[in-house]
Amino acid sequence: MAPGTKKSVVWEFFNKNTDSAQVSCKLCSAKYKYVGGTTTSLVNHLKKKHIVQYAEAVGSNLQVEEIENRNTSSQNSNVVILNEPAPKRQKQMRLTAPTKINQRTGDEALLNMIVLDMQPLQIVENEGFRKFVKTLNRDYELPSRKKVTQSLEEKYKICSSEAKEKLKEVADIAITTDIWSSDSQKSFISVTTHFIRQGTLNSVVISTSELLENHTSLNIANSLKAILMEWQIFDKVVTIVTDNASSMKKAVKDYLNKRNHFCVAHTLNLAVKDCLIKDSENAQTNYLKNSEVLDIISKCRAIVTHFKQSVKSSNTLRDMQRQMNMDIIKLKQEVNTRWNSTFYMFERLLRTKVALSATLPLLDSPPANLNASEWAILEDCVALLQPIEKMSTTLSGDSYPTLSCIIPLVRGLQHSVSKKVPSTSAGQHLQQSLLDVIDKRLSVYENNRTAAKATILDPRFKKKAFGLETSAENAVKYVLEELAQYQLPASTARPLEPAPAAPSTSQAGDDELWEILDKRISESNTQQTPLSSASIVLKQYLEIPYLDRKQNPLDFWEQRKHVLPSLYIMAHRYLCIPATSVPSERLFSKAGILTNQRRNRLLPKKVDQILFLNSYCTEKQQF
Repeated sequence: MAPGTKKSVVWEFFNKNTDSAQVSCKLCSAKYKYVGGTTTSLVNHLKKKHIVQYAEAVGSNLQVEEIENRNTSSQNSNVVILNEPAPKRQKQMRLTAPTKINQRTGDEALLNMIVLDMQPLQIVENEGFRKFVKTLNRDYELPSRKKVTQSLEEKYKICSSEAKEKLKEVADIAITTDIWSSDSQKSFISVTTHFIRQGTLNSVVISTSELLENHTSLNIANSLKAILMEWQIFDKVVTIVTDNASSMKKAVKDYLNKRNHFCVAHTLNLAVKDCLIKDSENAQTNYLKNSEVLDIISKCRAIVTHFKQSVKSSNTLRDMQRQMNMDIIKLKQEVNTRWNSTFYMFERLLRTKVALSATLPLLDSPPANLNASEWAILEDCVALLQPIEKMSTTLSGDSYPTLSCIIPLVRGLQHSVSKKVPSTSAGQHLQQSLLDVIDKRLSVYENNRTAAKATILDPRFKKKAFGLETSAENAVKYVLEELAQYQLPASTARPLEPAPAAPSTSQAGDDELWEILDKRISESNTQQTPLSSASIVLKQYLEIPYLDRKQNPLDFWEQRKHVLPSLYIMAHRYLCIPATSVPSERLFSKAGILTNQRRNRLLPKKVDQILFLNSYCTEKQQF
């Protein structure tokens, strides 16, 4: 279209030279050839260089793609779309020029997405994903799968080296470890490190290695040692937290010669199973007492199974909840190996009691419903098991000290369960059974040296967390014995300045009578032993007011690292130990996402790299 005819918006930004077939941009002086044809090249220039000004001139109701499509379709007729009035009720929008993405930055963001979201490496070959990326920015070129794999290996090398350098600054490290199997029937052993650095508790997965041989204690020990030696932390490991498997115990104690702490979550699981599981050899007496509870578990399991297997029944229950203006709650299936799944099953049934009771008569061949007395027993069970579930959740954390919480929580659990008032005889029997197994399996932690030291070194608890005064005094003794090792040995201790001698008023002969006593007092005043020094430091700490239970004990020690340096070292040594091996078990869920059917041929090396980077990149802000 010539500029002399009906004027296009484009000509608000270009001047046509009268003596040549060129036009120049008013905004940037760029020049283009123009012989009366289409204005496509001019429009493209405005969209690339001056899109904000062009969009304002064309009209905010037109999107950039609409403008481009209209101008493209009008090339043959040499027509350029003029500014059109905006339709009513349409809000004004300002178009923003897309920034040209940096290829390297885009590749790094893509790799981070794959690692953090556990996406398959082949996502870069998926047609839908490629179209999505092109829609976001046409200038970005997706890398090939091979290049992404190479970038993954490079990032792993950089981040693992960086992590190893930071671990060199840490004196004491605790690890959790466990063995799991993937969908492709490959066995892996995972290792998660826990340590305190700059006043913050960190948890990083350092290795997920394939376990090719049988799961014997020797093979497990060899695999763990190889991992710890590779990461140069074998001598720094103070405790290895595992489940109660005999092969794990033997591997840690007999072959690695390391302190082994058993997962409290597993112990809790065994304690409750003693009361609720029919097949337990150690629970025959409890089974006779709690037969009513076990029968109710069977009935509850049948109800949940029916609704899980019948879509029609499940829809009927959901419709009934909707009609009663209740929250839509699904029933939860029990897992035999997890006691808390039984608790969750009970809890869900109680929350859906009204809707469930109204739904069952409407079903064809419904399972037997619970009667009034059985619902009462179910309420007693939930009330009694709830404190155990809360304790398990608290001890499973990995961002705060948990080992020091075991002893006070066990005492609190005993108190909480004992003060419940069950309304049924079955509930009373279950209450007594729980108290018995808690005392049998969990009270021993009060005499556990590792847990006792951690409790004393936690300024929130100290001696008051112990149920028995003798246990508290023993814990203080354990801390004192180890603390003496951090003090200067007696041979190198700096002698104190002797007190000035008082004027002698006795005869020379009297001095011989006091010679032995004077010598002992002189030796005592001129030399301080490590034990006496440790005793003074520990007494000073114990006399400090207790820290509020909701405050972070690591902040307490960070503020006093120069005042109580030896205790500060000990606190880091024990407060970094987790109470459970749950951090390693959480890895199973991530690994399940990673090694699914879409990528069951993923090499173990890649599994290790992705899981490490996923953990490291998450913790990197504080680590």
